[in-house]
Amino acid sequence: MNPRRAWRSILILSAGICTLWLCGCQTVRTPEETIADSDIPRELSKTTLPPYVIEPPDIVLVEVLEALPGRPIQGERLVRPDGTISLGFYGDVYVAGLTIEEAKEKIIAHLRKYLNDEPLGLIQEDPETLEFKAVPPAESNRVIVDVAAYNSKFYYVQGDVGAPGRLPITGNETVLDAIQFAGGIMPTASYQNVRLVRPAPPGACCEQILPINMAAIINAGDPTTNYQIMPGDRIMVYRDPIVRGTIFIERIAAPFFVVLNGIQSYSFAANSLRYLSAPLYFGNQSTTTQAGRSVIPTIPSSLPR
Repeated sequence: MNPRRAWRSILILSAGICTLWLCGCQTVRTPEETIADSDIPRELSKTTLPPYVIEPPDIVLVEVLEALPGRPIQGERLVRPDGTISLGFYGDVYVAGLTIEEAKEKIIAHLRKYLNDEPLGLIQEDPETLEFKAVPPAESNRVIVDVAAYNSKFYYVQGDVGAPGRLPITGNETVLDAIQFAGGIMPTASYQNVRLVRPAPPGACCEQILPINMAAIINAGDPTTNYQIMPGDRIMVYRDPIVRGTIFIERIAAPFFVVLNGIQSYSFAANSLRYLSAPLYFGNQSTTTQAGRSVIPTIPSSLPR
């Protein structure tokens, strides 16, 4: 067998094996029957998110209707990286990891060092008995605590999309919404190889890896795998196996093309130098032989024609 053909066959076989290997990895098979029977929130069966937990860098609104004269408490407060908010004259309060109701209770407990229970709304007169009764801190109508900007909860879209990255969550997005917000799927992506990875909540055993059937969602309007996005979700859009195989082969072949181009450049330069170093002949220059006949010299046969 011709050695060149043998090497060519080996190269083609190796490329085919690499392509099959790339096609086989990271493939998602959608168990849609199992998913359809589950209670995973999706497009037509969304759920409300659990109570919001304050974290940096959320912005919290704190307002006390009757504070000390000249020392008002009102406006938005940034949750610092250390988890505290500043109340100015009244000091700092740690609110990271608390819900809005828990943060309100902690702020009121902190302000009791400076204010009485009445301006804090912790006592209220009963209109029937005209007696004062205690009010739970969470039910006080004299202190207002709320989240003004939800900055700490995100989800992520990675892979072959127009604008991969981190996106803020509102609690109403689905997989289709998330991919559209990320610029849509690129032509090099594989519609059959998209998945959602959901980190395990504290105390749970393991994370969830949910397959996504984009072809069914877009072309057939099937909401089975159009899941509702939760904080911390990761959507991964993998590249088409043929495109991955092509890029892989190009990377392997790139060094050989560099060497081949170098050889061709060197050969061209060498031939150019040989041509330039040859003697030049102009006009009707001729030599006279012993017989008295003129002969026009020719270009040496060693030069490239």
